[in-house]
Amino acid sequence: MKKIIAFLFIMLFMLVPSALASEPAISSDSQTFNPFTGVYDLKGNVHVDLGDRVIDGDTAKVYLYQLKVTAEGNISLTDKPTGIHFDCDKVDVIGNEKTAYVSGSMIFTQDDLRITADSGSFNWKTKNAVFSGNVAVNGTPQQGDVTYNVRDKKFI
Repeated sequence: MKKIIAFLFIMLFMLVPSALASEPAISSDSQTFNPFTGVYDLKGNVHVDLGDRVIDGDTAKVYLYQLKVTAEGNISLTDKPTGIHFDCDKVDVIGNEKTAYVSGSMIFTQDDLRITADSGSFNWKTKNAVFSGNVAVNGTPQQGDVTYNVRDKKFI
């Protein structure tokens, strides 16, 4: 029995460095971390750098084991590879879906393009951004949902 426990301990110890290597860079005025649930609770001047995506805002929860971030209040989300930027009230980044869902006073920008809407999403695999509710493109109101491919810089 002792050999099995020792073996499991060694295997767990070997996995810890690789798990920690993939952690996002996190800073905030105050934070707590629960190692059992893998959840960071962040408050005040939140900055979460996920590598290709950066989230700044007032509060956030980072769920390491679920590959998920939820953040609220004065949100700024930047996708570095595409150069797109969202300003909004709330964001949910779901790593397994490769999608960020944004809502509340949403403003999307890429170069000279500016899209406002009630909510939107961005899938970094397909490079499609979808906007819903009161959508306006460079100030011109649109009918229904609007889909924009950020790689090709074209509406679909």
